Amino acid sequence: MPAKKGDRLLSRRGAFATMAGGVSLVAAPAIVAAQTPLKVSFVQQRGLLYLPVDMMVTGGVLQQEATRLGLGKVEATAKTLSGPAPVIDALLSGSADYGTAALPSLLTLWDKTHGTPNEVRAVGTMSNGAMVLYTINPNVKTIADFTEKDRIAVPSVRISFNAMMLEMASEKLWNDPHRLDHLTVGLGHADAVAALAAGYGHATVTAHISVQPFTERGLKLPGAHVVADSREVFGGPLTQVTLLATRQTKDKNPTLFKAAANALEESIKRCSADKHAAAVLWKKAQNASESVDELVALLNDPGFEFTSQPHRIATFAAFLNRIGTLKSEVGDWKELFWETAYDQQGD
Repeated sequence: MPAKKGDRLLSRRGAFATMAGGVSLVAAPAIVAAQTPLKVSFVQQRGLLYLPVDMMVTGGVLQQEATRLGLGKVEATAKTLSGPAPVIDALLSGSADYGTAALPSLLTLWDKTHGTPNEVRAVGTMSNGAMVLYTINPNVKTIADFTEKDRIAVPSVRISFNAMMLEMASEKLWNDPHRLDHLTVGLGHADAVAALAAGYGHATVTAHISVQPFTERGLKLPGAHVVADSREVFGGPLTQVTLLATRQTKDKNPTLFKAAANALEESIKRCSADKHAAAVLWKKAQNASESVDELVALLNDPGFEFTSQPHRIATFAAFLNRIGTLKSEVGDWKELFWETAYDQQGD
């Protein structure tokens, strides 16, 4: 029997309702997905040199940049690890999106990964600060005084910036960068200071190549005194800490990557412009034992700066080439950085 006009209208209405319902069902997951916060993970070592990451995450700068670029809510986390090795492992395994690393780690990672799908480069530089070799051994005045009884704490043997500072000093003195390598032991900065606190003759280590605020803590120990300073060894300021990311992180969400790069630049500016506020933020984020005034004094050290300006990268790369740690030659510092950092000038 032919359908009545009313039935046809009802059928059409039902069809439209079904279609509309179908559209809503299809669209719902997209809406939910759009509302799901983006997740970004950072890994870093502990120290004032890494303060821009805390400014990005705890200080909300990354969220501000993400909002400005229309990305919505971002859930950012920053995990503190004990040395460069676990930071590198987290980056290469994909368990972290961004990681802070000193210049040697950037150079060696770039050397091993450039041209591969898991290529690692720097998003930008973060900070420069003096590394200090100090000891509680009263007999050690220069590195030439270390004996087989000494042990020198560094974050990671051979691959940390601290260890390479000792190698550069050894090259200058003996033309043998590896002369003291066998005396180094891997310890996080806080653990190194704690170990030295046992006192000379009882401590498992006798020296430590440190960064702030651990230099200040270590030099308060009985008998502690400075043996060498990185500014003397390197001949001036040298890019110390960079923020790294893999190509996978960069390509996964280019807009989010741009937000992170912008946030790094903005965080560096804020850390430099208001050191008191930066100290307050870092003390809270890291549950630091130092007072805010103590932290501000450390940040005001003439050898300490937050900067996006690369320094002496080619000079240090040439050193790593000489000692065989770096196989590829670095023709231009830009080879080591993602395009986000190209507007900066360096040497």
